Amino acid sequence: MYPETLATGHRAIWSLPQHQRTTKLVLIFHDAGSTPETVAEHYFCHLPTETTGLALQAGFNAAFGHNWFTSQDHQNPNFPELLSAAHRVFDAVDDDEYGTTSYTSIQAIGIGQGAALATTLLRVRPEAFSGVIGLNGYVIDNPMLAALDTPEHGAQLKRVLWITFGEEPDHPSAEFAKHWLTTHTQFVEAKTTSAITPFLIQNVS
Repeated sequence: MYPETLATGHRAIWSLPQHQRTTKLVLIFHDAGSTPETVAEHYFCHLPTETTGLALQAGFNAAFGHNWFTSQDHQNPNFPELLSAAHRVFDAVDDDEYGTTSYTSIQAIGIGQGAALATTLLRVRPEAFSGVIGLNGYVIDNPMLAALDTPEHGAQLKRVLWITFGEEPDHPSAEFAKHWLTTHTQFVEAKTTSAITPFLIQNVS
């Protein structure tokens, strides 16, 4: 793992040293109260060899790490916080940040609250991503985000792999997430992390 403070001031962990980084990027977003080191340790090993992993640190302090949003409620969180978290990521993936002219593929893996961020990014700027993976996460139910959603018969829908562990949670966020994913993405469900690497390989262009 290769820690770095980006020019934007964001703390990050890379999977490769600078001279080995590729134009196929996989962003990894940690859960609430966690750290980029934690997700880097657990998920960099799933990356195909031709990709570069980048785990970013969220912006809000928590007891044992950082949060992307101060609220963990899937319904109507603070909208400026959502946009702030999204811009934190988009600022970090500017070509100027990496000194790279273009990326042939950008995918995102989000865990818990990080999955909420990943799907939010897909709603704000769908053209930026070739695929998203969510692990035990949720989709934010917010009317202002809903206004950005791609219509059912709009542009080609992006593929999303949605992984859950154990029993399906009996929670309104699970019902909303499944409805949103089946309506606005090419939705693939899985129960194990063994599905991550094949999904990444299939979506690397």
